[in-house]
Order: sequence, then structure tokens, then C-alpha cells
Amino acid sequence: MRGLLLILAIACVALAAGLAVAQPANRVVYAYRAGDLWKFNLADGSAAQITRWGYTGGPILAPDGRALAWLSTAPEFIAQFNAGAAAQSAGTAPGNIWVMDIDSERLTLIADQSGAGAAGYLRSLPAWSPDSRRLAWLELDAGAQDARAALKLRDIAAGATSLLAANVALGSQDGSIEMPVLRWGPGGIAKLRRDQSAGAQFIDFYDAATGAATTYELTPDTNDAPAARDFVWVNHLGSSLAALQIQDFWEIINPHDGTRLRLSDPPRLKNRAITGAMQLIPAAVANAAGDWDIHWYATTGANLQSSGYVSPGVSDDFLPALSPDGLEMAWHSGDGVEHWRISMDEGNRAQASAVGHGREFPIPGPVSVVWAPTEWVTTGAVAGAPVLLSASVNCGLLPLLTAGQQAIVGPDLSLRVRAAAETSADVIGSLDGGAVVVIDEGPVCADGHNWYAVSNDDISGWTAEGGGSDYWLLYHVACADSPATRLTTTMTATATGDRIVNMRDGVGTANTEVVWAVAAGDEFVVTGLPQCGGGGLRWYPVRIDEKLGWIAEGQGDFYWIEPVER
Repeated sequence: MRGLLLILAIACVALAAGLAVAQPANRVVYAYRAGDLWKFNLADGSAAQITRWGYTGGPILAPDGRALAWLSTAPEFIAQFNAGAAAQSAGTAPGNIWVMDIDSERLTLIADQSGAGAAGYLRSLPAWSPDSRRLAWLELDAGAQDARAALKLRDIAAGATSLLAANVALGSQDGSIEMPVLRWGPGGIAKLRRDQSAGAQFIDFYDAATGAATTYELTPDTNDAPAARDFVWVNHLGSSLAALQIQDFWEIINPHDGTRLRLSDPPRLKNRAITGAMQLIPAAVANAAGDWDIHWYATTGANLQSSGYVSPGVSDDFLPALSPDGLEMAWHSGDGVEHWRISMDEGNRAQASAVGHGREFPIPGPVSVVWAPTEWVTTGAVAGAPVLLSASVNCGLLPLLTAGQQAIVGPDLSLRVRAAAETSADVIGSLDGGAVVVIDEGPVCADGHNWYAVSNDDISGWTAEGGGSDYWLLYHVACADSPATRLTTTMTATATGDRIVNMRDGVGTANTEVVWAVAAGDEFVVTGLPQCGGGGLRWYPVRIDEKLGWIAEGQGDFYWIEPVER
């Protein structure tokens, strides 16, 4: 058995308003070869030990940056293994799950070996919910005859663990049992598995509220049909989809109906808290040798100001990390951690270079690096053009909203608010066009609609996101000098009246360039969700023909662009 070697870096910066993320100053938490977690100070190189039991797997950073979770090999098994009396010598070892509050460094054991048989409980690495309130993991009694596990959930605030799904298939195992990796995104909890008897690979999606499972066969498990090596949840034009890493390309899969499309570009990693500001965005790009090179992009919104190539031949479990200010990145290089920083040259162009101090942190053989909360995004390009995957047959439209966001009712509409997420539920009120609400829960697919629990000072209940091909409830970001939102992802729009509207290569007018002039009658497609830019204007990512850019919706009470009526 080998000890996992890990690193976590956390630094303190001012973050975008509306997302409270804990960022203690200049800390790096990592595990030495013996498997314990340490914290490492980037500024002076000092280190302090946090755990003292060894054999730790993780750590996994909560999306809000406030806590870590990890898997620690059970001390009972370590003693058996060292004595040569362990029930197994390969695969996943019996493990316990711990959580650490980053501010206080208080450790909490949330899953141990209580009630386990002689062979112990095997557990997967934990996965955080998108709102950081819950953890999920797979749990298996190692003495059980069949390799089927339980999917467990932990409510962090309540301190309660519950069963979400039983009889979870782990896939074919060759003697020793390897617990698969769980990943939790807005679209659910997902895992990959192989079934040798069926000669195929599958991806399983679990509804985080009900535990209901949806399974899709990915490919026959043969040399001619390469299997997915890994996957991540990605934001693709406002929708939460799974991106599969398959040899030298990536595919996205819709968890609602299994539709798959190949991405033209690999997904890119961005700092979750930063929008519109200059930041470094790395991507793993396949090379001819069958492994991955790190390429980087410096961007303000859609403006790829510069790009470059920094490292050949990283391993297939490549996991880049970004600093809280978005200007540095790090990744493991086998015998250390590479550390790079973005800067601007005299021509106001971005360039990336290795950081002199601490370019390779003195950490022997780390296998993962995390830093600030991040998310994977796509460029929206599928076969050269932004394309949304087909929606679920049952729900009609792809859901574009998630809990915690604000939404606005589209113009000239009146939406019924119901007591439950179904058309037969009692109508308890209505929301007129321009009404702003908070998304409290959802989406729930029922009666052909995606339903959301919404609330404001006047009403609380369930309403449908849209119907047919039209969205009624739109993602909303309040910008200081912009009119009410009228557009969302996938809508077609044009310039208002006889206006000519500039499309720019980034959000705002400062440090961006005009890439196209849009006249009335010129139609463009909105490819993502809006952001606030300089001057309090709301900017949308758009595409016209093969050109990508950003257009402001208007100023004050006046609209510069408008939806195209079909």
C-alpha cells in the first residue's frame, strides 16, 4: 500500500462581492510521503504538521473555501497491515472521513469503523455538494459477498449522516476492491465504472435529493473504443454537464438524457469567485505521446489576451490549481509542485513565468494540488460552434438556473406561482414581468417543465422556468446602470431600432477592443450568462457567425439590444 501525497494552497485576497470564501493568508496544506497533512507558508517556507496518523487521501476543498475533507486510512487497518495480518494488501484500504474547518483548524471525525466487520468499511474519497453544506461518499462492508456499496450523505451543520442510495454498483473488480471517485455538481452526484461481464463502461448519475440513479453506457470496453479516463463537472453555456476525458479529446454528456458531443477545445479551469477580471486559465491538452501538456490562457471574460505552453508530459491525473486572485497556478510534476504566475509585459499583454521562490515546493511526490475554489468551464465550442446539448424529452428545456442565484421574470409575462412543483398544485399567486426572485431550490422536472422554488418579499412558491422553446424565468445579475434583464443563454438577439452596437473582445470598454459592429437586423446568439462590467453595464457573451465577443444590453432605462421574436 502506498501513502497518498497531497498539497493544498490557500491565500488571502479580496474576492468578488456576493461569494464569501474563507482564505487564510499564504497557507499551503500538504501531505508528506507518510501521508500526514501539513500547512506550508508560501512567503517564508515554514511548515507545521496538522495530522499525525498517516495514510491520508485528499484533501478536498469545499466550494466556499471554508473547509477540507479527506479520507484517512483506519488506524486499526494500519496496525494490521504493519503486522502482516491485514485482510487485503491492495486496493482501497478501510478508511475514515474527516473534516477540518480552515479558520479554526478544528478536526471532526464524521465516519469511522464503528459497526464494521473484521475487514472494515471501505470508503471513497468524499465529494462536497455545490453549496458546501453536505458531503457524499461510497461505503462498502469489505466482508460483503457482492461488491455493492451504499451512497451516504452527511449534513455538516446538523451533524447527521443518511443513506441516499443502497446497492450501488462499483463495477468489475480484480480481486482487490478500488472505490471509484465521486464528483458532485449542480447536475447531481456522478461516478464512472467498468463492467467486464458486459464489456462496457458506464457513467452513473444520482439525484442528490432522491437518490434516483440514471445510467448511460459510454463505450464498449475494447481497445478500439477507448474508455473515459476521468471526468469533471463543467459549466457549458450555463448548463451543468459532465465532461469526459477520453484519450486525446473531451466529450460532454447531458445527465438528463445522455446526449454526447465532442468538445472542440478542452475544458478550462477558472477561479470560481472571479468574473471579468484578468486571470490565468489552464487547460490540459493531449499530445502525441498519449499524455497531457499544460497550456494556459490569460483572459478577461472571453478575451484570450495571450496563451502559452508551460509543461510537457504531466500525468493523466493532472489537477491544476489556481490562486485566490486568479494570477497564479500550480500543479504536481512528480517530484514537486510547479508554481507559475501571470504578469503583464510592456505592451500590456499577458505572460506567464515560473515563480523563482518556491517554484518546486519541497514535497516528495505529491499527487494532487488544490488552492482556491475553482470551476471547470467550456468555451462553448462543439465542432467549431457554440451548441447546447439536446434537452430532456420530459422537461423540454435545459435548466439554466441553480439554487442561490437571482432570476427575473421575462418582459410582458405573468408566471403562476404554485404550492408544489406540478401543474395540478394550487396557485398561490403570480409574478409579473420584471419581478426579481431568489432561486431557493430546483430544478425539479415535472409535467414537462423545469420547476424552481423561488421567493422574494411578496411571495414564496414554485414556478416553471419555461415552456416549448421559450425561457420565462431568466438568470439575473443586477448591474448599477442597466435596464431589466431580457436575455439568457441560447436566445437570439439583434440591435435595437436603427442602432449599431459594438461587440468587444472582453467585458467593458477599458482594455478591450471592438471585434465587430452589429446593426439592426444582424442576429447573434447569446452563448452564456451575463456579467456586470465597468460603468454598471450588463454584458452578454455572444456569437455572430464565427466571431465570439461581448455586448452590453443597454444603459439606464434604454435597451441597445433586444430578443428576436420568432
